[in-house]
Amino acid sequence: MEENLFSYPAVLNLNGKRCAVIGGGKVALRKVRTLLASGAQVTVTAPAADAALIKLAGEGRIALNLRGYQKGDADCFLAVAATDDAALNRIIAHDAPCLVNVITEPELGNFSVPAQRSSGRLTFTAFGGGLPAFSRLLAQDMAKTYGGNFAAFADFLAEARQKVQQLPLTPAQRTAFWREMLDEESIGLLHEGHLNILKERITNAINSFRAEP
Repeated sequence: MEENLFSYPAVLNLNGKRCAVIGGGKVALRKVRTLLASGAQVTVTAPAADAALIKLAGEGRIALNLRGYQKGDADCFLAVAATDDAALNRIIAHDAPCLVNVITEPELGNFSVPAQRSSGRLTFTAFGGGLPAFSRLLAQDMAKTYGGNFAAFADFLAEARQKVQQLPLTPAQRTAFWREMLDEESIGLLHEGHLNILKERITNAINSFRAEP
């Protein structure tokens, strides 16, 4: 059985981080768009670039170097080797002193991007161990199963968390509060469509703390 080298899951904050994409084709364009959506500062390096990449550069949304790869181009927070030249991608992977994703040979990089779908503030990801089509299906199914009420509840929880933060509770008490409020029954209520019951329960619990002398 083939070993899964990518066994440590993580969610990155790329807001304002310098990221590099080496390559100028359609695959590079997809990578650039997801990086931009994450708030990254993106530099693309390629001898020629897709028209959409040139447009992004003209709009000032990315930096574009229309030349071949040079050592140091991948010296940033995160790099993507997205050329159609496997040998060049190997060189980029070797040079990069950072997180690097290699399109042609993923095992040469140190991270892989899972399939993802979003519903509100929720993001569902799936990694099928090198099977992108299966990963996409899993992510779609999770978003379908846990969208709707779950996304609305996540928005409510973000607001409720701010209110709980303002209560005179210790960190341990806040942890205990959320563990009591969020249990398997909560998930069941969401699946059954009883979002309002769950929201009312949490709101009442917060108000009970406020009412205490």
